[in-house]
Amino acid sequence: AWNFGTWDNWAKTQAINKNVKVYIGAPASSTAAGSGYVSAATLGQIAKETRAKYSSFGGVMLWDASQAYGAFSSFTRM
Repeated sequence: AWNFGTWDNWAKTQAINKNVKVYIGAPASSTAAGSGYVSAATLGQIAKETRAKYSSFGGVMLWDASQAYGAFSSFTRM
C-alpha cells in the first residue's frame, strides 16, 4: 500500500541529497492505469494534506499526461 511517510523517512534519513523532494504519482484518468485513479478534487485534497504533514512533499505528477486534459482540466493550483 502507498505510504508517503515511508518516502518522507527515506528522504530525510537515506537520500544523498538532503533537499530531495518526493512527488505523488497518480494516473491522469481511469484508463491510464489498472487502478489508483481518483478524481481531481480527491487528489487535490490528498496533496494538500500531504504537503501540510511532510516537508519532503514536492508536488503531484500525472501519467499519461495526454489523458489528463479531460479529467483534470479544472485542477487548480494549490
